[in-house]
Amino acid sequence: MPLGEFFNEVAALPVSLIIGESLNLFSALDVIHIVGVLLLAGSIAVVDLRLLGVVFSDVGLDVLQRQILPLTITGALLVFPTGIGLFLPQAGKIWLNPLLQAKLALLLLAAANIGYWHYNFSRHAEWSSSATLPWQARFAGASSLILWAGILIAGRLIAFYI
Repeated sequence: MPLGEFFNEVAALPVSLIIGESLNLFSALDVIHIVGVLLLAGSIAVVDLRLLGVVFSDVGLDVLQRQILPLTITGALLVFPTGIGLFLPQAGKIWLNPLLQAKLALLLLAAANIGYWHYNFSRHAEWSSSATLPWQARFAGASSLILWAGILIAGRLIAFYI
């Protein structure tokens, strides 16, 4: 089955039709998605800015990450299901949207950046209390800020390019 047919069938699912035909459900999902994005991207930005040495240089990186993590998880738990809910009713026409593809590619890169950072660097206890972190930490923070800015811009513009 070609991908286009698959996404047309996804858009024809009962749940997709309910979301798409509801007067308020799509808008509610959009609002919840935006709140989740604020929590997710905002909490990640706080850690990124700490990695860059711009904010909270007097707070240990491990302490800050531990305090911010519940907000990041809450944001992710709001963003991912609502993002799918927003995609479903439009799946047939939006799956080829270059901005959606860019957003998904940037999300994968951001996830890889986070994974790489946590696997290779965040466990260095000697970095935690340092006001100025090594270049690897600053690079991870700057990369993350750039990627998340791209994700937010692409995500916002998706609706204007259908």
